[in-house]
Amino acid sequence: MLKFVLRLFVVLAIGFVISNEVVDRTANYFFESLNDDYTRQAVRGQLHSLTQELGQVEPKARPAYIRDALIPHYGLSLRVLDAADYNASEYQLTDEERGTIAKGGFFLRDKMMTFVKAIPGEGAQWLEVKMPEDPPIGPWVIAAIYSALGLLLCAFMLVWALPIWRDLEALQGAAQRMGQGDLQARARLSRHSSVRNLGDAFNQMSDRISALISNQRDLTNAVSHELRTPIARLAFELDMIDREADPEARKRLVEEMKSDVAELDSMASELLMYARLEQKNDDVALQAQDARGWLDSVVQHAAFEAGVSGVRCEVAQCEPQEVHLHPRYMTRALLNLLQNAIRHAGGRVQVSLTSPALREYVLTVDDDGPGIPLPDRERIFEPFIRLDESRDRGTGGTGLGLAIVSRVARWHNGTAQASDSPLGGARFTISWKVV
Repeated sequence: MLKFVLRLFVVLAIGFVISNEVVDRTANYFFESLNDDYTRQAVRGQLHSLTQELGQVEPKARPAYIRDALIPHYGLSLRVLDAADYNASEYQLTDEERGTIAKGGFFLRDKMMTFVKAIPGEGAQWLEVKMPEDPPIGPWVIAAIYSALGLLLCAFMLVWALPIWRDLEALQGAAQRMGQGDLQARARLSRHSSVRNLGDAFNQMSDRISALISNQRDLTNAVSHELRTPIARLAFELDMIDREADPEARKRLVEEMKSDVAELDSMASELLMYARLEQKNDDVALQAQDARGWLDSVVQHAAFEAGVSGVRCEVAQCEPQEVHLHPRYMTRALLNLLQNAIRHAGGRVQVSLTSPALREYVLTVDDDGPGIPLPDRERIFEPFIRLDESRDRGTGGTGLGLAIVSRVARWHNGTAQASDSPLGGARFTISWKVV
């Protein structure tokens, strides 16, 4: 704390001295003519009165007159000099100053502390008026003044720095606890704190890191659990194929093994897609697509699976002419919804794309299946959540399809929801708006 205050004090002190010098020199450079005019206006009356009064005195008697009659009543240094003496080389009189005197004016010297004007009348004498010198102050007095100023400045800095230091200590402590594994560590700062924005940024970062680590932990546990099932089946089938002598049975086992490998491959693909969508990239721009053409192409892609399952999959409505989306990710999301709907539908799946407002889109997939219970409509968008826990190859899936849908919706700054369908089953909706 002391080191922080001392460093700040040194920086401020040096900055004050340099700034004061720069401002003083700059002001003198730009305002010297104004100060000169102001000073001339302030003293010209006194100079005129003094020179007129001295002009009525004999030239030889003027020094005595100044000493006896004027100096007791003036706090200025008054002196009469012969013009010839003032024109001597030691004064280094300039041509401009000589011209000013010749015109009846006066000139200034010694940083506007000395004024010289010719005395009218005989004698060719000039009056020199000097302002009083600064009062003599010993070096120790100046040192004491600046020391007191420094102490006061340091005291005010301490009053200002103590709350900031306390808040920085709280931030440091929270960061250390976070680094030691306490994912709930947060910086508790006053709403009047000068570093409140820094604390809020740290807490947002902590929330994000905590969510990422928690999500990664859950995902890792789920992946290990999900991979165990097909791997166990493969191990069992490999063991059985060595013992099976019947060619038909061996062929059936090989087909099942291929199915398990395909399931593992599908799971790996879904995991890669899910991981890729973990961090939204704001630099990825949405592209304009022909709405009807895009919908037809995705539905056609799912037509084979629908035909095998005896389900009719069709585009029920396509309102906008053009839709703005990320082609790869939104296509994957719609395919996941279609595959999920085909897997559970009784015989009918419908796709709709509407546009309630300009550059706002609502993508809907309806089926006539059993639907989704109300308490499960948010949980199904979590990774590896299945309402059908049988994990049968025909109905199980990988458990990541709807989680990917949710993340794709987030990539589009939108939302994914589940509700009841007019067809009697489930309705999945992705809504997004292009800013």
